[in-house]
Amino acid sequence: MPRHLHLILAFLFVIFGATSATAADVKLGNGTMLSAKPFYIVTYVEAAPSAAAKARKMISKHSAASKKDAGNLRYEALQRTGRKNHFIILEAWSDQDARDAHAKAAHTLAFRKALQPLLYSPFDERAHVGLIAGDPAKEPKPGKGAVYVFTHVDIIPPEQFAPCKRQVKETGPCGNDLVAQLVAAGRKGDGNLRFDALTQANRPNHMEVVEVWKSASDQKAHTVTKAVKDFRDELSGIPPGSGVSSDPTVLLNPLTGSLYDERLYKSVD
Repeated sequence: MPRHLHLILAFLFVIFGATSATAADVKLGNGTMLSAKPFYIVTYVEAAPSAAAKARKMISKHSAASKKDAGNLRYEALQRTGRKNHFIILEAWSDQDARDAHAKAAHTLAFRKALQPLLYSPFDERAHVGLIAGDPAKEPKPGKGAVYVFTHVDIIPPEQFAPCKRQVKETGPCGNDLVAQLVAAGRKGDGNLRFDALTQANRPNHMEVVEVWKSASDQKAHTVTKAVKDFRDELSGIPPGSGVSSDPTVLLNPLTGSLYDERLYKSVD
């Protein structure tokens, strides 16, 4: 293979990562190393609308069993608010070996086989490491009525760290720093129980922001705080507090490769 093709492939590997997650630590574009311990899995599950109740019961039962597996730090089964056939499973393991043992366990294989006929699309299962995350083994279990918020964040690689040319100031804050600021502000919010950011193991420019609030009113109040509004503006490449581009003929030039799509859930455990 010509040398220039080797270089291109090496570059693509650095930017996008391997095709599957490994137990190796994750290196960010600015050189920061993120530990692969704990090892997280975020799985989106979409069942047929008519099968929502049956799927919920099966997922809840499997969650209870999985909490007993060696190396499990947290296992949470959640159902989407407003779309009862959509679920999320959030797993935290001591390391990838513990998670792999769980994935191969007889009860996990039986669960997946039984659940598959109820689904209208395959699992969307993504491995993550902690970017800014509390100790999953020590965080208290949210009470009844708690609201979970999951947001998949896709920062365009050149906009993760300074200089970020789509931002108002190239010196930043850029994508990753904006997420860090959002987490810091969210953790101070009234009624916040958890506010973490996870980085996808094989694509470090993809993140999952995980919020847990005591109540729906607490979560709603947070969404209109200055910190959140400024974050949304800066993520869109416009001055914080402006809400619009200074030039109405110019489309917003966001730092992201996808919508900042918040989804609300409740526990089914």
